Amino acid sequence: MGFFVPEQFISQTIHDPGVPGSQLRPLCTVIRVSSKDGYVPTMGSATWAAIAEEAAFSDQTPTVGQVSFSLEKSGGLVKTTRELLEDSAINLPALLTQIFQESAGRFEDVGIISGNNTTQYAGIMSDSSVAFYTMAGSTSVVTADLIGTFYALEAQHRANSTWVMKSAINSLINQIQVTGNGVTGIANITTAPSAFILGRPVVDTDVTSGLGGSITSTEKIAIFGDFRQYYIFDRVGFTIRRNDSLYMENDQVGFFASRRGDGQVGLAAAFKIPRAA
Repeated sequence: MGFFVPEQFISQTIHDPGVPGSQLRPLCTVIRVSSKDGYVPTMGSATWAAIAEEAAFSDQTPTVGQVSFSLEKSGGLVKTTRELLEDSAINLPALLTQIFQESAGRFEDVGIISGNNTTQYAGIMSDSSVAFYTMAGSTSVVTADLIGTFYALEAQHRANSTWVMKSAINSLINQIQVTGNGVTGIANITTAPSAFILGRPVVDTDVTSGLGGSITSTEKIAIFGDFRQYYIFDRVGFTIRRNDSLYMENDQVGFFASRRGDGQVGLAAAFKIPRAA
């Protein structure tokens, strides 16, 4: 029977993309740069005050500073045999491009959250100027912690703020119940949990970063703030190159993917990090 009923090949690939990446880039300010390093000037506000008749104006000098960037390079390499490229019914270069982009997105999200400013972006959690909001307890999150974090953020940054946390933390928040005040994390178990906390959107990120997935003493469980005040500097965006000669001795073809850029906190006051007691 096998001679008359050939096996069927399905020209699709079962692909596990891994945990989502590139979730934070759309929230940030992205600037295309033409040099390997540089800076963006910053300026604070001036004081406005009453002036008595014939009195002198007070001399106001707004605080001036800068946010510096210095590009880092990241990337990956995959080698495939020439036979595989020639015989595969799947478009392997396109598939490799997809998986490189997925991996690059996760790497970037980790950098934005907790990068070390050496081999990655300068992470929000790594910036000593970004203030913590100390929660009431060391092993749980309550409604007052969320409200306290919300109002600890300066008013000018709340309107465009976003919560970023691991799914496990959002799960705990959705389980909050304050029966006396009629407050619950979810209305019922037949509809999807809300994508908002206190009216602001939530991004569930499960990349391996400095954010905690459980609540223990001093654990940092989320970032709340206006991510437009985080700056991504792109020198060369995602690129993928094919090299047919480098690994010719083994009759292999190399696919190189890379990106050059940097990420820096623009205004530290635009972010708050709720931290367990």
